[in-house]
Amino acid sequence: MTASKVLFDTWAWWEVLQGSEVGAALQRRYLDAPGVQVLTSAISLGELSAKLSSQGSEESIPPTVSSIRRASAVLDLTGELAVEAGILRTRLRKRSKSASLADGIVLATARQNGARLVSNDRAFTGENDVTSR
Repeated sequence: MTASKVLFDTWAWWEVLQGSEVGAALQRRYLDAPGVQVLTSAISLGELSAKLSSQGSEESIPPTVSSIRRASAVLDLTGELAVEAGILRTRLRKRSKSASLADGIVLATARQNGARLVSNDRAFTGENDVTSR
């Protein structure tokens, strides 16, 4: 069963954008499925632009961001989300030392919007509102 509202993290978007097997499955399951609302945290746009820039692909950043904006609702960081993200990062770090503030932001954004988080990040292991499929 597919959740009606999901938030794609940076990993999920990267898989879709690269056209990997996993990305194709995510595309079919969520982006192409009727009745599924896909959300994106604005922090993921920053992470994706950093990744593309570090690979020397700065020219692909604008079309990538446009593609994500067409396929999902991009949600900005608010003060309330920032505070919750800091608390979540501390909790996530108890299980995964690599958990970042961006991870906290993504998870807080998903939860504030009643969405299931789609991520393969080890920082989210054990969170029951996170899926990698």
